[in-house]
Amino acid sequence: GVLEAECLELNKRFITFNTHQRPYIILKWAQTANGFLDNGGRGMAISSPFTKMLSHKLRAENDAILIGRVTDERDHSQLNVRDWSGKDPMRLVIDRHHPCFEGLDFSRGKTEVLQQIMQYLYNNKVQSLIVEGGAITHQAFLDAGLWDEIRAETLLSTSVENSVTSGTPAPMLPHNILLISHEAYDGNVINTYERM
Repeated sequence: GVLEAECLELNKRFITFNTHQRPYIILKWAQTANGFLDNGGRGMAISSPFTKMLSHKLRAENDAILIGRVTDERDHSQLNVRDWSGKDPMRLVIDRHHPCFEGLDFSRGKTEVLQQIMQYLYNNKVQSLIVEGGAITHQAFLDAGLWDEIRAETLLSTSVENSVTSGTPAPMLPHNILLISHEAYDGNVINTYERM
């Protein structure tokens, strides 16, 4: 009908939450031009100040943000909206000691743990979730088919690419995706994908 696509876009979080009984899930990462998330296991600045601000805007637009335990220990990420205005998302770390995840059965494998987390988020009326890392966490969500959108920021600078020769490889993009947005800012590109 008239404006059907626009209506679906505006309500995608609500529709996913009520149809799939889980949040709308955005997988988000930043990588070097040669496909690394970090420099030899050490964090590095890939985002520009402007794209970092866009990340904080995205956080303000979503209910929760999730990272893995290793990323939390390495980066000590605040996961807030300090470079934007708005409400901070619920901060979640996949860790058996995280208060939200006490009682989860971590012995049953990654996919089962993610299903338990989705149930927890659904029960707590979390309609949207950003997954910011790291590679193991992203891959687990991809393998479980738990994603609706992927935002991959790539630093195009060849000077950084030449200096990063080892590190954590970025997740492999799945085959069932459609590029819906390609934005260039300050030498970085943000590609946004959705399921086909």
